[in-house]
Amino acid sequence: MSRSAVWGLYGLLVLIWSSTWVSIKIGLEDCPPLLGAGIRFAAAGVVLLAVTAARRRSLRTNARLAVVLALFPFALAYGLVYWGEQYIPSGLAAVLFGVLPLYVAVLGAAFLPDQPMRGRVIVGVLVAIGGLGLAFAESIDLGDRELALAGAAALAVSPFGAAVGNISLKLRAGELDAVVLNGWAMLGGGLVLLVVSGLGESWGDAAWTAEAVGSIAYLALIGSAVPFVGLTVLLRYISAQATSFLAMLLPFGALVFGAVLYDESITGRALGGAGLVAAGLLIAQGQRPAPARELATR
Repeated sequence: MSRSAVWGLYGLLVLIWSSTWVSIKIGLEDCPPLLGAGIRFAAAGVVLLAVTAARRRSLRTNARLAVVLALFPFALAYGLVYWGEQYIPSGLAAVLFGVLPLYVAVLGAAFLPDQPMRGRVIVGVLVAIGGLGLAFAESIDLGDRELALAGAAALAVSPFGAAVGNISLKLRAGELDAVVLNGWAMLGGGLVLLVVSGLGESWGDAAWTAEAVGSIAYLALIGSAVPFVGLTVLLRYISAQATSFLAMLLPFGALVFGAVLYDESITGRALGGAGLVAAGLLIAQGQRPAPARELATR
């Protein structure tokens, strides 16, 4: 893939994933969180597998990797994201999720020999924690009175699942069909979420309004099927840390989408939190953004 194509794909992922936070928020108005997340990923998986079958291509993939992706980035990470976003604004949810590269840095140091832990990563973590503190404080003030703290904690923990997925893809997905792999993983993750939802949520509480159906459809097709396949392809050309750098950019777009589409406030503390998280990640990665550093050698 050419340098310009990699940058184009990178920018497309930033745009799409910046918009998904407010889309989740809209869907949560009428649909229980795990039910909505389960339908989203199960539907996306079915679409990807159906496209593969229609093209008469093999549906075989690495079953172990598909299970890891189903459980961690899809079921665990997004289960926590959907549950937590019930109680805090969507833009702040993206700020809290923005620490993903720090999880990836720690896991990468353990499992990827070319990504050792360095002193600047530790400094970056400390700076980013300051941003998390601001985002937590603002989440508590602007979110649900009783469960804002729990929601914010769920969003801060959720990137661990996504980090496990990124590292696993970098290690094992290089030669696999990205569409088939993500199809099975999303279908599996969606089914896990639906089982958990069936045990703990009342499906009768769902109201299948145009907003709820539109939110799930958008998130399944545009917010899942397209970008996660794109992420798998992108990981073949840049490192897991570089792709996780996406999370640094998402909060700013998510704050704008939340303000425009959901009338959420863009406060000084929210911007300050996003800025500190971004600064911490820049310190952790070095002076130049990781994608640019890597692409300069290609």
